[in-house]
Amino acid sequence: MTPHFFKTELAIFSVLFTIGCSNVGKQDSGHQTLETEAIFSPRSYDHLGDRTSVKIGFGSCLDQDKSMAIFDEVKAAAPDMFLMIGDNVYGDTPSGELSRMESAYAKQKENFAAMSPDFPVEAIWDDHDYGINDGGIDYSHKEETEKMFFDFWEIPEDDVRRTRPGLYREQRLDLGGKTVQLLYLDTRYFRGPLDHTDEEGAAGKERYLASNDTTRSILGSAQWLWLQDKLQASADYRLIVSSIQFLAAGHGWECWRMLPHEVDRFVSLLDQYSVDNMLFLTGDRHRGGLYQLTTPAGNKIYEITSSPLNADTFPVEEDGPLRLGATYPDSNFGLITIDTVLNTMLVELKDGDGENVNSLTVKFGS
Repeated sequence: MTPHFFKTELAIFSVLFTIGCSNVGKQDSGHQTLETEAIFSPRSYDHLGDRTSVKIGFGSCLDQDKSMAIFDEVKAAAPDMFLMIGDNVYGDTPSGELSRMESAYAKQKENFAAMSPDFPVEAIWDDHDYGINDGGIDYSHKEETEKMFFDFWEIPEDDVRRTRPGLYREQRLDLGGKTVQLLYLDTRYFRGPLDHTDEEGAAGKERYLASNDTTRSILGSAQWLWLQDKLQASADYRLIVSSIQFLAAGHGWECWRMLPHEVDRFVSLLDQYSVDNMLFLTGDRHRGGLYQLTTPAGNKIYEITSSPLNADTFPVEEDGPLRLGATYPDSNFGLITIDTVLNTMLVELKDGDGENVNSLTVKFGS
């Protein structure tokens, strides 16, 4: 794998990074690591223990070569944390070779340093930071890009994600005696092959067709077992972070519904464990939207898709039988406000000016 440290990049790195003899000799499985001034770590949420509300911002599809102006509006919204849920850099190539990934991460590090976020940032990946468009289990460089993800996002050496394949994990926030559970899913590392369309570009089957092959998985067996265990854990508010859409139907782009048995399995688990008012945070699609489904047992599933933060958009509308209102095909971010006094979860899609373009309120209990 190509090392991080290039002489031609020295001028760029020297502005932001502290470089010394101790920085450049660290090797791990052929991967050279350049220690940098911390931007994302350490992360702490201890202050939420005395609070009765929390704001969770999120977004996806952040091109390192485009304007970061939307983060002025993100800052103005004053989130307590921000989730980057995939395509956090565009470093992939058509072949899957990693000739662009390191320079993309280097540029994005500059961008975040300049933005100087005043809130913790958490992350999961999607295909463009995974390494290849719509990539899945067969991608040959996934172990290398996983290591690059860890290094960029300053993931601690003792973090559970460094001990097993895939980026899935649980985060629990103490909010004035209430628990917010965030489950970050990895929809890349283990995802099986998808069936390509028989009519490329046609409405409803633009790139892929739903497959009846139940041997294919999105999460893989180990992640499914982990998820099943986490859904049984006690929590007052639950959020699922998935880089690809879960409820969205009516289009032929990559999403959970390309493997419909995996959607059915997830819904069955929610009903089995009586999980109501689950909220999915999703990205990927270069358009934003809100979705809702009532399960066979009467439990509600909600979804907010936020994409892109600054990447290209596609204005043509698509079918959406489970969608609430139209999609928003311009730069946007999501904002989730959990209020333990009102026992509500306000779900908002914000445009590039920070204005609300769609929202819903989830009410818990009686």
